[in-house]
Amino acid sequence: MPEADATMSTYAHARAETLQCIDEMLTMECIRGCPCEELREKIETNAFNLVVVGQFKRGKTSLINALLGADILPVAVVPLTSIATVMTYGDALRIKVYFNDGNVAEIRPESLPEYVTEKGNPKNIKDVSEVVVTYPSYYLKDGVRLIDTPGVGSIYQHNTDVAYRYLPKSDAVLFLLSVDQPMGKSELDFLHDVREYSNRIFFILNKADHLDERDLKESADFQRNVLKEVIGSEARIFPLSAKLALEGVLRRSPDMVRKSLLPQFSERLNTFLMEEKGTVLIHSIAGNLLRMISQSRLELELELKSLSTPIDELQEKIRTFEARKQEVLLEKRDFDILLDGETKRLSREVLDADMTRFRAELLGREQGHLEEEFDRTKSLPLKELKTGLEQMIVDHVKQAFNIWRAIEDDRLAKAFEAACRRFVIKIDEAVDALLKFSSDLFEIPYEAIKTDALWSAKSMFYYKFKEQPGAIEIIASSLTLALPKFIGDKVVLKKMQEYLVRAIDLQLGRSGNDFQERIDKSKLDFRWEMLQRIEATIEGIGTAVEKGMARRSRSEEEIGKRRRELERSQQALSQMGERLAKIKNYAQNVKTAGGQTY
Repeated sequence: MPEADATMSTYAHARAETLQCIDEMLTMECIRGCPCEELREKIETNAFNLVVVGQFKRGKTSLINALLGADILPVAVVPLTSIATVMTYGDALRIKVYFNDGNVAEIRPESLPEYVTEKGNPKNIKDVSEVVVTYPSYYLKDGVRLIDTPGVGSIYQHNTDVAYRYLPKSDAVLFLLSVDQPMGKSELDFLHDVREYSNRIFFILNKADHLDERDLKESADFQRNVLKEVIGSEARIFPLSAKLALEGVLRRSPDMVRKSLLPQFSERLNTFLMEEKGTVLIHSIAGNLLRMISQSRLELELELKSLSTPIDELQEKIRTFEARKQEVLLEKRDFDILLDGETKRLSREVLDADMTRFRAELLGREQGHLEEEFDRTKSLPLKELKTGLEQMIVDHVKQAFNIWRAIEDDRLAKAFEAACRRFVIKIDEAVDALLKFSSDLFEIPYEAIKTDALWSAKSMFYYKFKEQPGAIEIIASSLTLALPKFIGDKVVLKKMQEYLVRAIDLQLGRSGNDFQERIDKSKLDFRWEMLQRIEATIEGIGTAVEKGMARRSRSEEEIGKRRRELERSQQALSQMGERLAKIKNYAQNVKTAGGQTY
């Protein structure tokens, strides 16, 4: 295969070259234990989550339709979106609805408003988790996912909660403003929260076609000054008209698309997606592959050395290595103890603390809702009053837990991964120390390759909210219904308040147990995977020397043949290393040029 160009020209080129290197490394016998298939999967499945957020009626859905170049998501003149819609690449338009109970249904495009709008699915009565739309759009290639979230600040609290649910999953945020409404306090408060989850925000000033050039500049300058006070630095704002852009695309009118100002923003967004964000993974994978090559080259050198080292000297070196190996195995046991302590700390300081805080916030909010609903409906007969309040509690608690569970899942995953990365660094240091010890022992040059950890927590989480919290006695109906109305009302309210507490505590206990199971299972998977790395290194070094020892008893012709095979393998590894070094240098240059390290 021809070598890579002196410099990569685009992210797509670097990505293709990395995949080609992985394919070739899979065929190289001298590379042992390389997780090439796993690294290939990371490249092919790498997703960039672009979460579109903003106050209601800012035109988020219109912008997504314009970017896709198709009128797919429903728009209207009232606050509309109530469920997050995830747009991902596919060969054809297909829509799947994912429900909180685990069921999935594929629907026709014309049925989409029945699930994602406030009119079709008021207060998410259909218990939808999210809707995933696949579409063959240029924008969605190479793992880009556009996520349309409900607008914040409307009369529907559920919509705001759903928007917050997707912030932790964002790689970048498209924050929509509008020329016809200045930023208000609620919008600025939301921006503060967005900044906690995303370090890359694109500000879009929509409905630019409503103003002439002078007024548009004045509006952009005003919004820019407001943003500067909030974020403490200059913010670039992209004026555009999503409505005009979509109309231009549908009419195939380049002039209308140009007047919409969408191309200027689109160009910058593409640069971020393909050059800044995409190369981070390429940089890490190239580094990890170089690390494997470095270790494989050392193992080849060890076998070559063992072919010519005197037997007595070789046996003495092997005894010295065995002593060092026992020390490393003791270190491995220490890693196990520290990992167990770290996961217990995670459960205590993150999960338990979050559960306590969530319980207090939810209970306080829902007690207020319960009292308001009681005052509104207390004129009803006792049986109807009890049934209505009970159903309200179930709906509210279920909705709150569905939102919180998704956010907490992401918080725990990130905290767990951060802890694991610290262990990966320690384990890599232990592996490097063992390789360096071996290279010094056998007088072979060796340079450790430092790179980013690619390990990530895999979600193995089971969660299902039961329609009715079980084992809770709400009201003794015969007693309550026999009481005078004014006394029965008070009993109903008291029993519903107790029921609310029990419902929250029951679901919190179930969720906490599920989270803890996920942490424990992830810990075991991580432990096995990481400690295997140490054992594989020990085995690789030992096997290389043993092969050389075993061939010492063979003829000079056989020894010479094996030496030539090893030298050819060394040359192949050197060539592969040069190609990967060019890929890594390209990615590093892109990261540096982007002005920000991710």
